[in-house]
Amino acid sequence: MSAAMDMPGGQPRKSRLISIVIVHYNTLELTRACLQSIRTDAAGLDTEVLVVDNGSSDGSGEQLAREFPDVRVLSGGGRLGFAAANNLAAHQSHGDYLLFLNSDTELRNHALQQLLDFMDATPDCAISGCRLLRKDGSLDKACRRSFPTPLVALYKVLGLNALFPRSRHFSRYDLSYLPEDGRYLIDCGVGAFMFCRLPVVKELGFFDEDYFFYGEDIDLCYRVRQRGHSIWYLGDIDILHHKRGTSLKSGTWVMHHFHASMLIFYRKHYRQQYPWFVNWLVYAGVGTRYALVRLLAMVLGRQKG
Repeated sequence: MSAAMDMPGGQPRKSRLISIVIVHYNTLELTRACLQSIRTDAAGLDTEVLVVDNGSSDGSGEQLAREFPDVRVLSGGGRLGFAAANNLAAHQSHGDYLLFLNSDTELRNHALQQLLDFMDATPDCAISGCRLLRKDGSLDKACRRSFPTPLVALYKVLGLNALFPRSRHFSRYDLSYLPEDGRYLIDCGVGAFMFCRLPVVKELGFFDEDYFFYGEDIDLCYRVRQRGHSIWYLGDIDILHHKRGTSLKSGTWVMHHFHASMLIFYRKHYRQQYPWFVNWLVYAGVGTRYALVRLLAMVLGRQKG
């Protein structure tokens, strides 16, 4: 699809190509709904859609290729980490902009056009995101975040952000003291919907593949901010996020990679900034939290059994 919009004064505006990257794994119905929503939302825009079939075992990758001949369905040759699977398609993208999009999302209300207009008008912005809403209308809190410094992470682990959701001090991680429908600068968004200026993130190598699952989006945002670019949250634009399907794994598997990613991020970006005893407390805290989560999962599993 290709279109040239008119600028004030009747001058044609150069079309911008948006590359949309989706990782698919055994989620035919969700991915199908996602692709159908792109067709509707991207009407009149110049887009290319790349789907990475990340080792699906149900033939759904081939089914999607048949149903959506205008979509490039790629295979990684096996089960890749989430970062690596996204990168596989990102490196083959040709757009001015790159949208990392989860297979369990649905676009609506001309979200792409609104994001495109904002990015065109805000050249210092390298990444923008929007409000991600679950099916019940509640906010996916990961769509606007601050970086998890030791203090910010401690407040979240202790539950202080939940106890004081309107506190600028205790709720810095998920920014719950700010309006959901506002527009403002943030530290990082979420990989489920990350609208990027492609040349910027390409220069950074896209996602860091040291992260298998979780953490890759925060890491990319951190590196973008380190380069002096801005990241924006556009809360007056929203999409649907089913919050299921991208990870069809057990809670133990998810928790393992979540905690592993926490340690990778800290070692990469914060270890040199803090004294040894803070580093020790962070490592001990992450390890203890993971052990407690594993123990709780075992207890609940036995009770259900």
